[in-house]
Amino acid sequence: MSGIDLRLNALFGSDAKKGAFVRSLLHINAGDLKFTDEKDGSKKAVFEVLAMSFGDNGDIVDQLAKSHTLILRGEAYKKVVEDGFVYQFAFPVKKAGAYQYRVAIRDAQGGKIGSASQFIEVPNLGKKHLATSSLVIENVTADQWKKMSDATGVHPPTNAMSDTALRRVRIGTVLRYGLEIYNAHLDALKVPKLITKVRVFRDGKLVLDGKEMPVDPLGQTDTQHVKTAGALAIGNKLLPGDYILQIIVTDQLAKAKEQVATQFVQFEVIN
Repeated sequence: MSGIDLRLNALFGSDAKKGAFVRSLLHINAGDLKFTDEKDGSKKAVFEVLAMSFGDNGDIVDQLAKSHTLILRGEAYKKVVEDGFVYQFAFPVKKAGAYQYRVAIRDAQGGKIGSASQFIEVPNLGKKHLATSSLVIENVTADQWKKMSDATGVHPPTNAMSDTALRRVRIGTVLRYGLEIYNAHLDALKVPKLITKVRVFRDGKLVLDGKEMPVDPLGQTDTQHVKTAGALAIGNKLLPGDYILQIIVTDQLAKAKEQVATQFVQFEVIN
């Protein structure tokens, strides 16, 4: 009996009120779950989740155990079985450092089991050094991107949560990315002066070296949690395979040794 296919992506972030946290996005292949037929015509699956975070000493820092019932009907059932779905949970982070997140699920009706794990480094924001959240990514078509870029138009529906969990991008589409920047220095007018740069690697080799772009602070009220986003046209030049997207953030107002923060995310280009 084969197991349940899972994809885990653990993301570091910080909330102005609640502090640092790690949010885990778990993409579950619903086709691996056993659905039973209910009297009202719906389909039901039941699965149990056990999630744990471990510190660099191997001790359990936090854990979560829950049981979930998934009831779907008609087209919603077909779509979930075809595309899968994302289960998410968050752990507060009280101490900076390296963590390993492990998740296991069990199909209560079919007996199948799946597991996934990921290491993540949590920066110490208390030191007031430049830092960033993890990257959120989104895969959109060229037509969707065009509509999104039109400030007067209606933005088409997308699924950033699923895209960030799966980290898969199709050839000929657009990869959108976003992150938050923490502890930026401010000038006399209380405005940050930040620039970003995009790089893409494959097998350790640089395949794209983007230009430096200023971060627009207009309309941002929380200067210690500055949001920035961008997009990368995948086109047909990147062959199918695994890549690394790197975002380099430079604080032009900080000291030389504290000017740069960088963030990476692995993604896969598919046909």
